[in-house]
Amino acid sequence: MSVDRYAEAVTASSEDTGLRARKRKRTQEAIIDVALRLFEDKGYEAVSVEEIAAAADVSPRTFYRYFPAKEDVLLGGQGVEEATREALAERRPGETDVDFVARAMLAGLSVGDPARTLRGYRLVQTVPALQARMFQLVWRGGQEHFVTALLADGPRTYDAELRAHVLTHAVTDAMRVAVTFWLESGTRGPLQEECEKALSFLCEAFTRPE
Repeated sequence: MSVDRYAEAVTASSEDTGLRARKRKRTQEAIIDVALRLFEDKGYEAVSVEEIAAAADVSPRTFYRYFPAKEDVLLGGQGVEEATREALAERRPGETDVDFVARAMLAGLSVGDPARTLRGYRLVQTVPALQARMFQLVWRGGQEHFVTALLADGPRTYDAELRAHVLTHAVTDAMRVAVTFWLESGTRGPLQEECEKALSFLCEAFTRPE
């Protein structure tokens, strides 16, 4: 194959990949929009996956390719884990461990369209089963990713593992409380500011007096 033909093939492949990614994103957003509308109109428990799929003009099988379960529509689906992993892959110069974990968590919490995310979080607050799922998926399920990232640049000693787990749990709970307060206060101000405020309180409390 000539150099020109190879370049054309690479370009065409890149365009196909980009087209597929855009189509996938549109389908995912369509499912989320339909699901949010149905949940808000009829109540979360009254809506089935089959109903969401039919309203979004996709098959239930397609729905499950994007979201493992119905509740994951409100929790970001695969986008949460992807955004979190991308953030964990980049350690910024001068970044503290607390800031590193918090940035990765916030990347997952704020993934996607802000208006959709807000509607999803509001629905989560009204359904106890969703709160439990969010606690499992976002707050507890992803903690091993943070622990692994914190231990990546040093020996995995007992003390290092204990420190990574303690730090991750502390930051996770601070962020969880911040999100809860933010929602209960009527989403006053940006979520990121509320999370940063909660983290500043945490750091202040653990700062040793001189």
